[in-house]
Amino acid sequence: MFNKQSHPLPAAVEAEIISRLFNALPQIGFVTTCFVAGTIFIAWETGDAWTWAILGVAIATSVARIAGILAYRRWAPKPMTLEQARRWERAYSLPALAFTVGIALLTVRVFAAGWTNGEILAVGLTMALTAGSCARTLRYWLCATLSTIALTVLIVMLLLSADPVRIGIAALFALYLFSIFESSRHIVGQVEALLIAERELEAAARRDPLTGLANRRAFDEALAEASATGGFALLLLDLDGFKAVNDRLGHAAGDELLHQVAARLSGMLRTGDMLARLGGDEFAAILPTADTAAVKAIADRAVALVGLPYAVLGAPAIVGISIGFEVVEIGHAVDGQQVKEAADRALYSAKAAGKGQAVFARAA
Repeated sequence: MFNKQSHPLPAAVEAEIISRLFNALPQIGFVTTCFVAGTIFIAWETGDAWTWAILGVAIATSVARIAGILAYRRWAPKPMTLEQARRWERAYSLPALAFTVGIALLTVRVFAAGWTNGEILAVGLTMALTAGSCARTLRYWLCATLSTIALTVLIVMLLLSADPVRIGIAALFALYLFSIFESSRHIVGQVEALLIAERELEAAARRDPLTGLANRRAFDEALAEASATGGFALLLLDLDGFKAVNDRLGHAAGDELLHQVAARLSGMLRTGDMLARLGGDEFAAILPTADTAAVKAIADRAVALVGLPYAVLGAPAIVGISIGFEVVEIGHAVDGQQVKEAADRALYSAKAAGKGQAVFARAA
């Protein structure tokens, strides 16, 4: 009942939802203040030892909840892996559950003793806790658990009174609990769908729609990141003879040819390498290595692989590729634009030297 997801969430979405648990400090501060202050009032008025003990629970759990949020804001890594996020979720959930049990204990004590002021306080705290959980707790299991604990105890205490009016109120609270389940499902589902859609749009904004490769925007971001630390190679790749194929067979065939070229290049690159289409028949690759010989071997292999014959919409086609590349030593922060300009000059040299070859920028 407390697990609404029929399919696992994407890790980044689940981590984001968990992180939002820690955004409710004002609301948590309000309900903890009411719990502590109200329990002090009841304990002072009655002198009841059990209520003083519950006050200790209220203070300890309130401090734990607020301290957990402050600790998250200071020490939680950003971005978080899903494993890290779930550890923080457990750190959030345990004090929240203990806090709810504290409210349940107060509810039992004041109803058992018949203290009207205490009963009003218990009902108010239960409503504040459950309404706040429904509105702000975007983990359905946690919202449902907290609400069930608090409201079930309240409902039972009302039923035990054997008073018809209170029994009727208990029935209303049962309906309220059911409405919390439904509202929480809806709110959580809407937020999950929104976050998934946002990430899909963000991913689409960084993808070339024709080839599925990273686009120029994603390439620029990756180049800037790599340039900050060094230890990478930049390859600029430009097809040879693509215009002739496109003119002879048409744009649809040209698009299919670009798709096949992208597939060949993607298939030969290693895990961690990035391949992007910059536009037209221009591609680029960022390789996390500073081994010039290894980069030259990869570039030569790309030249040979792309130069093999193609079948495009039932027609044969041949294209080649020219590559210019630059290598940046590890630990050397550089200007990414200058690296790109060096690789571009090497690409020009490869074209000028007869095409179908890979040229190192420093040898150009």
